[in-house]
Amino acid sequence: MGLIPQDVIDQVLAAYDVVDVVGRYVPLKPAGRSFKALCPFHEEKTPSFTVNPDRQTFKCFGCGKGGDIFRFLMEQEGLTFPEAVRTLARDRGITVPEVHGTTPEAEGRVEAVRRALTAAQAFFVRCLQADEGREARAYLTKRGYDEEAVRRFGLGYAPAAWDRLLQAATKRGVDGTVLEDAGLAVLRPDGGHYDRFRHRVLFPIADLQGRVITFGARALNDEDQPKYLNGPETVVFKKANVLYALDRARDGIRKHAEGGQALLMEGYTDVLTCHLHGIDRAVAGMGTAFTPQQARLLKRFTKRVVLVYDGDEAGRTAAERTLDILLPEGLEVRVVLLPRGLDVDEILLEEGPEAFEKRIAEARDALDFKLEVLEQKHDRSTPQGLAQIARSVVATIVKVPNFVVQAEFFRRVSEQHREVSSEQAFRDEARRRLGEDAERALYRSRRAEGAEQGPTVAGSSVLSQRMRREAEEFLLAGYLLYPDQKEAIRRSVGPEDFTVPVLRRIYNAALDLEEAGEACDLRVMTARLAEDAEAQEVLAGLPEDPTLEERIPFQIEFLERKRGKKRQVLEIRQQLAEAEPTSGAGGLNLPGGETQVGERSDGTASREQVG
Repeated sequence: MGLIPQDVIDQVLAAYDVVDVVGRYVPLKPAGRSFKALCPFHEEKTPSFTVNPDRQTFKCFGCGKGGDIFRFLMEQEGLTFPEAVRTLARDRGITVPEVHGTTPEAEGRVEAVRRALTAAQAFFVRCLQADEGREARAYLTKRGYDEEAVRRFGLGYAPAAWDRLLQAATKRGVDGTVLEDAGLAVLRPDGGHYDRFRHRVLFPIADLQGRVITFGARALNDEDQPKYLNGPETVVFKKANVLYALDRARDGIRKHAEGGQALLMEGYTDVLTCHLHGIDRAVAGMGTAFTPQQARLLKRFTKRVVLVYDGDEAGRTAAERTLDILLPEGLEVRVVLLPRGLDVDEILLEEGPEAFEKRIAEARDALDFKLEVLEQKHDRSTPQGLAQIARSVVATIVKVPNFVVQAEFFRRVSEQHREVSSEQAFRDEARRRLGEDAERALYRSRRAEGAEQGPTVAGSSVLSQRMRREAEEFLLAGYLLYPDQKEAIRRSVGPEDFTVPVLRRIYNAALDLEEAGEACDLRVMTARLAEDAEAQEVLAGLPEDPTLEERIPFQIEFLERKRGKKRQVLEIRQQLAEAEPTSGAGGLNLPGGETQVGERSDGTASREQVG
């Protein structure tokens, strides 16, 4: 393919604003004259990715990637430079000159494969509409796909012959080797080729630009196995990096409610039926185990994923395995298991989309689902079964990258397993995986009668200090970045709650501004503390995580529990001070004379029966 003229490149650049292009993929927030976000190219907790509208460039100071809109698309979508230019030009109606008459060798292997896939798609569509596609059309009609749906999704049919596609491609100058490279033909032992797909309904699978990269094929005869057959990996198709229908669902995923939501399903037909009924946020894997790459692909568009899987044993196992892939990416996961024997399309056709959406709204939380599945597999009344449950649940929780979410999960596990033996099993497994300090930080329960069980962030370990600072940064970020959270934080959080001096200093300055009747936000505080280098570093790195607003109430709740514990200890100390000497140096004889109250080394109250 020839060079693209510079004047065309300049025309495309002039037609776009870098903020709009990057904003399609990343939630940007103003930061002075620029915009900031968490980098889409590497994992980070504090935003180091900036977009400069004056220069029309992006730059990540964490991983070093940067450039213009073309470079962003190249990094984000895996495009070549010409592909990035053509993608943007097409959306603005700008014509990019083509160089005709080149051979597949001159265009390169990738371009030859893309051309073969495009030709094959047209061939399969023609075959579906011909007489030989009668059985395939009947199957699609039975599944609820009318002519408009077939046309809209580009469905096709591979004839029941060994070389129909091969013959048609050869007439167009595409040989068997190119078809083999595209995953459309199989090499014979004698050196010839034959068609990979035969007598099957074809579902084109596209990349995020909508270009066909392979096909999923559904057998029409029960004896033809496997029932679903995907094309092999090629230079343009890596199954671990692709989600079916994401090119169609990306906008629906982003726009659904606040923060978006994706429905992750098992089959192509489930996904297409959802889209036909207006549920345009459904995607599916590639028929193999779900991968971390696919999880990160979903994470570009939303933090919330609902698994919609079959309710049989295989579906439960697949859902359990998939959530263990999604949770480490920081995604919020819920699970819907379909009634046994029913598919998504059957539910939608019989109950309608409103009833289906109701099922989605009632989806099980990932942790609740995990515990339910494990307790069906293992007998928790036996030490062996309990150990298996604890091992699997803790293995899932520790994969969650956020300490606050981990702590919340451990709190809920503790509430649901209040028996001493059950809780101890979970604590032992947490200690084995996390180490003693981390286990204490994430999973300490108070044994005082009537006291609420739950995690506390305490102790002097490095982990505890890091968690405490992260929690305080969340509160400060909430105060300066999210106006709706300001009143709740100001009412519940005082300067004394900040144990990190620079954070306390910034919060005090913010309160001073508010008391003086002046507006207070990140921009104002950055200007006010311009001479404070340490404060500037903190302000520049405050987390702008989209889930921050949801997590702030947990931090406030933690502070209230912490204050309650301090009050409890102070009251006990006062009782000790007022007690008669006969009550002993370490405790107090309460009414009834049966219970002695003291204080543990960690500052929490303890009770023990005495003779």
